Amino acid sequence: MTIVVPTGRSLDDVVDYVLQSTIRGVSPAKMVAQLSVEFGLTQADAELALDRTYGGVVRAATGQKSNCPTRDKDPVAWLSFQKCLTQPDLIAAIYPQFARQTRKPL
Repeated sequence: MTIVVPTGRSLDDVVDYVLQSTIRGVSPAKMVAQLSVEFGLTQADAELALDRTYGGVVRAATGQKSNCPTRDKDPVAWLSFQKCLTQPDLIAAIYPQFARQTRKPL
């Protein structure tokens, strides 16, 4: 599940773009178009970037480090997972139903 990005761009940039655009409410079609124009991705790679970024978010939402995607086989999902695990507000903003409930002590 490798996505090739042009020189001067990184997979980290792609994941950040997808996460932040999703939070802002940008449609998937617009994100795919922007990833093609701004990041030089093919349509197939842009669609894969969205899919794998969201896969990392869902896996991170479990809170289980054992659900971490393999870095070398699924680097986009791995990056997304790492970002969401360390910044749970991303999960809450994208998938509110997966946000952890904070319980107040009795």
